[in-house]
Amino acid sequence: MRILRNNKGVARIIEAFLAILLLTACIAIVPAYSTKTQTLNFSSFGLETLTSLDNNGHLAALVDVENWDALRSCVDSAIPLTLWFNLTVFDENMKPINPYALCSSGSVSDNIDSTDYLSASLNSTYRVYILRLQLSQVGSQ
Repeated sequence: MRILRNNKGVARIIEAFLAILLLTACIAIVPAYSTKTQTLNFSSFGLETLTSLDNNGHLAALVDVENWDALRSCVDSAIPLTLWFNLTVFDENMKPINPYALCSSGSVSDNIDSTDYLSASLNSTYRVYILRLQLSQVGSQ
């Protein structure tokens, strides 16, 4: 009878039980999320990513002003942490434009997939850029 009157104790037991359920659910969901990126088609994901980032010529505008750090940050924000990327920008003659590597850090697997994306600047000089995005799984050898 005394246990039934002690509402604080009952509330703490219920709280602990809910915390255990929450932690168990998180542990069950995290491995399922990490296996999703392993079955991901990297080339189609890369093309979708670059297409969504190039809204109204945004990527070409960054290349026009040679803002490589902003371009790297833009791509980095759209790529999941479980993926490694390397972005190379070419001119119309397939000569690399970026002076240094635009990539994320970490070890990568042997399975590297790439996709090419055409982006055109909207200013008066009208230039066409080819963006090659390489993607791979981080840390899985």
